[in-house]
Amino acid sequence: MSFARSCLAGTALLSLIAAVPALAQPKEVIVTAQKRPEPLSRTPLSVSVVTGEALQAAYGHDLKDLQDLTPSLFVISTANEAQTTARLRGVGTVGDNPGLESSVGVVIDGVQRPRTATAMSDLGPVDRIEILKGPQSDVYGKGASAGIIQVVSERPDFKPRADAELTGGDQGLYGASAYVTGAIGKQWAGSLYVAGRHRDGQYRVRTGAGPRDETRDNDQNYGSVRGQLLFVPNDRYALRLIADYTQRDEFCCTGTPIVVGPTRAYVDSLATDDGTALTADPKARNAWSNRSTKQRLVDTGVSAQVDYKVSDTVQLTSVTALRHWDHRNGYDADFTSADIYYRDPNGAFGNRFDTVSEEVRLNGKGATLDWMLGAFFDQEDLTRHDETLYGKDYEAYVSLLLSAGVNPSKVSQITGLPVGQSYVQGQGSHDLYQQHERNFAVFGHAQWQLAEAWSLQAGARLNRQTKSLTSRFGNSDNGIACAHATASQSVLCLPWSNPAFNNVTLYQLDGEDAGTGSVRLKWQATANIMAYASWSRGWKGAGFNLDREQKADYSVDSDSSFKAETSQSWELGLKGRYLDGKLALDLAAFDEAFRNFQLNTFLGTTFVVDSIPHLRSKGIEADSRYALGDLNLNAGVTYDDAKFGHEAVAGLPLIAGNTASFAPKWSATYGFDYVHAIGNFRISATFNGKYNSAYNTGSDLNPLKLQKAYALYDGQVALSDASGEWSLELWGRNLTDVTYYQVAFAAPFQSGSYDAFLGNPRTIGLTLRLHY
Repeated sequence: MSFARSCLAGTALLSLIAAVPALAQPKEVIVTAQKRPEPLSRTPLSVSVVTGEALQAAYGHDLKDLQDLTPSLFVISTANEAQTTARLRGVGTVGDNPGLESSVGVVIDGVQRPRTATAMSDLGPVDRIEILKGPQSDVYGKGASAGIIQVVSERPDFKPRADAELTGGDQGLYGASAYVTGAIGKQWAGSLYVAGRHRDGQYRVRTGAGPRDETRDNDQNYGSVRGQLLFVPNDRYALRLIADYTQRDEFCCTGTPIVVGPTRAYVDSLATDDGTALTADPKARNAWSNRSTKQRLVDTGVSAQVDYKVSDTVQLTSVTALRHWDHRNGYDADFTSADIYYRDPNGAFGNRFDTVSEEVRLNGKGATLDWMLGAFFDQEDLTRHDETLYGKDYEAYVSLLLSAGVNPSKVSQITGLPVGQSYVQGQGSHDLYQQHERNFAVFGHAQWQLAEAWSLQAGARLNRQTKSLTSRFGNSDNGIACAHATASQSVLCLPWSNPAFNNVTLYQLDGEDAGTGSVRLKWQATANIMAYASWSRGWKGAGFNLDREQKADYSVDSDSSFKAETSQSWELGLKGRYLDGKLALDLAAFDEAFRNFQLNTFLGTTFVVDSIPHLRSKGIEADSRYALGDLNLNAGVTYDDAKFGHEAVAGLPLIAGNTASFAPKWSATYGFDYVHAIGNFRISATFNGKYNSAYNTGSDLNPLKLQKAYALYDGQVALSDASGEWSLELWGRNLTDVTYYQVAFAAPFQSGSYDAFLGNPRTIGLTLRLHY
């Protein structure tokens, strides 16, 4: 469907709905999508809102749980929690390379996180989560070329309150949390949230000869604490201080075979067990890994928000934050129980982000003009450690590859080195990347009341970004096999074994200026019906591939930079409230065009970053809610056609003219919640469904990575006392136990074989909540 036809359809529907009698303005959710409070029904952009109550009813704790409640939203992880990414309307950045920023940004309590992965902690008590669709770069900055996920946690309350939760379930699930809030003197209030959660691994792991001895993988084991102080000395000034800390000690992540190729026999001959699957059976959730996937993640930070009323019409807001995020991970790089190659969990593989940010803005309100002026500063220091180590079977496996499985000494014949000396166990590559970024921006936003029913909004942002990268490469064996190779360099001289990287240091620098903006025309047709048309421009800065890049002649490619990603979006929307506020219906038609879309692709041995010239996402979406006394219904649907341009992309022959990954044509959510009083008790039930039509999970669009259409269902039934002091909840996620791919990928170094990281299986639990 063309964007023009979408607009015509929306106009026709507007005329039809406008015929419904306008009733009193309903009580509406208040959002801060444009960094000022306003009713959702009068906000001229597409926003989906998930309340804290809805997230709790779905037994949700982090951003991954959010996707089950929002059409077109995906939040997925690949090889570890550090490789997590969000997508909206079929657009998002693959998270396997920290050099790429997120196209869908995440903001938690006014603080923008540097990558989606750095926002994956327990969210605690949440007031609401706003999902802003389309470019938001004029208000939120560089990491918002496709949208923003904004989390607003509960503020401390002067009225005392205490909540506690105890949970147990299948798969070894147990968890507990406690939350207290109340006054600490006349002008101070505080809150404290503490949580700990555990779940057994969801894959059964065959470890071969080890040294791994952990037979489960993709478990959950973390603790979180979050404290807040609120200082309100008068009605003109407020100070909010937040400190949080999360530590995760888990095993993540193995994949399970979905296609078994001809190299399976080579793996089997080297392993003490079957090496990998004989036939693919994803539902069995079996994995093969002889090396540890142990990970430790620490996420901590502090922030301070100051709100000061300069006058009755002008308010000053300052948000200052310091954050530290550190991740260390072991990794079985071949995803088999043969000992081919790996990364050790001793700290030589992982990422660290240290960020300092400051935003200051003035908001003013006049008779016909509402305005905002602001400045933003961000300093981001990224440190990445990377290594690839040879296992005891690496040389024999490469020999079998080169000899079609008949000669396990083939490498020795090519290099002239004794058997076992071309690739010595425990030797390999050791790299260090240190990226230093500065971002400064000034921005403004204003709304003019042109007439009683018409208003115009416009925003602009000027960004200045500088990035410097120092890359230090080294090979503990000096790349001896490649240096002695007389043939087969394409296999013996892969980037991690290439002597061209011996003791090499590269320095790269990039600086750029960028302007973004938006224009929105808003028509308040009646008290309960609003329509809008908008244009916006998004931007995501240029950067560097934090991985080894080598040229066709095996020399070092000293330029790993990629271009900035930009987007332009047109949107036509309609928001209506009917039947005395019982029915809410929000519609939007959108057309988003991306230039130099940053795509990170795994090609079986290495990751490649490409700037795709064109990507266009267009479609229609709707969100609705209907309140019927004790019963509340909700539904949302997105039709999206997200396709790359027809330009050929080297190394990615399937990209041109085809649908982007994670871009189902249809995505829908639907559900209800029901509450009914019986004597001194209350019975409640919640049900949520999420449907996605078929989509490809691979950046290269290999048809073997296709995920067929599927639906997920979550539900909860609860019994509580009438006063709400306690409740006992029986809940389930993925009730029909659907097996689906988060991401499918080419099995590393195994031509013709494919693995997948799976979504979570069915989980059933029982939760006791206490409230005082």
